[in-house]
Amino acid sequence: MKVLQVNPYPPDHLGGSEIFCKNLSINLKKKRNIDSEILTSDVFKRKIKNDLIEESVKVHYKRCYHNLWGKNPIVNMYSFMKKNYQKYDLIHAHSYIFFTSAQCALLRKMRKFPFVLHIHGGVQTPLSLSSNLIEYFQLLYKRSIFDKIIGKLVIKNSDSIISVSKKDLDFVRQNYDLSNKAYYYIPNAVDIERFKRIDTINRRFITFIGRLSYIKGIDIFIEVIKELYKEDNTLKFLIIGNGPLKNLVEKAKKELPITYKEYFPYEKIEKVYNMSKLIMLTSRFEGVPTTILESLACETPVISSNVGGVSEIIKPKENGFLFKIDKIFQETDNMLKLISNEKTLNNFGKNGRNLIKKEFSWEKVSEDIEKVYRNMLN
Repeated sequence: MKVLQVNPYPPDHLGGSEIFCKNLSINLKKKRNIDSEILTSDVFKRKIKNDLIEESVKVHYKRCYHNLWGKNPIVNMYSFMKKNYQKYDLIHAHSYIFFTSAQCALLRKMRKFPFVLHIHGGVQTPLSLSSNLIEYFQLLYKRSIFDKIIGKLVIKNSDSIISVSKKDLDFVRQNYDLSNKAYYYIPNAVDIERFKRIDTINRRFITFIGRLSYIKGIDIFIEVIKELYKEDNTLKFLIIGNGPLKNLVEKAKKELPITYKEYFPYEKIEKVYNMSKLIMLTSRFEGVPTTILESLACETPVISSNVGGVSEIIKPKENGFLFKIDKIFQETDNMLKLISNEKTLNNFGKNGRNLIKKEFSWEKVSEDIEKVYRNMLN
């Protein structure tokens, strides 16, 4: 079997769908003997046409003309797919919210071939998540125009749909007609051989990893750690990311012991999890972030807002701590109790890794996705 994986961002870009697409392609070859090639954009403008990952996955790069709002590459993949789609048994597009997936759907409307759509979150976008006028109109455009025209086109012309979140899948079922489609919940996965506890690294940080934006709640994170620091001035904090609210981090650094990294190479990101007492997510909206899975695989507990599909992974009193986003400041005492209790942190960490090994390993996820492929082809 030969599959074309379509993703807007290249494999070395730090983001959920591109990391998943890369690892899926590698693991399908290693564990299921399925060949994958990746079609993506040259968003970094390296002017390369092809590359090879781990000597098994070929990557095709297409010129990126523009990156709309820094979130959606404008790239012509249609010509390549129209010329080459018959060389593949099926096409697997990642995330419905990108123009690259829309090109797959347009070709599927014109030609007959098996088309899998993989939803990596982003289907629910309340306008209340905007922090400024520009962001408000971006979300309004997505909900009022993109979802009703382009998003509908992508979902309508797919043959099978995979979602990493049960809640997102329910939302799609309620808002789009899936009566003639097969649809599946298959979670993200983690390389449990790479992401694991490193006992030689001192765990000292309360850590935030993500885009510095209103949606990701970096403003909430900063206000919370201020409260935590008032009660325990031995705490140290780590923030990794970039975005429109970077100025809040720069300002907070003057008051708090924050180590800030605008960028950290994904090839070494497991060190960040092992430097952390825990990971804190303060998002106002999420799908099922890979950060949570990788953190738990490294036996690092997670404190997170109870949004999106997070509760599908984080279990209070077992591997982490959940809070309502509007009541977070009522939970700081409970957070401090967890942070200061090494025994509980260790137990939560071990429980988290056991969950990842059981439900979120590449062995299981690659097997489940092969079943989707086989069902389509049969």
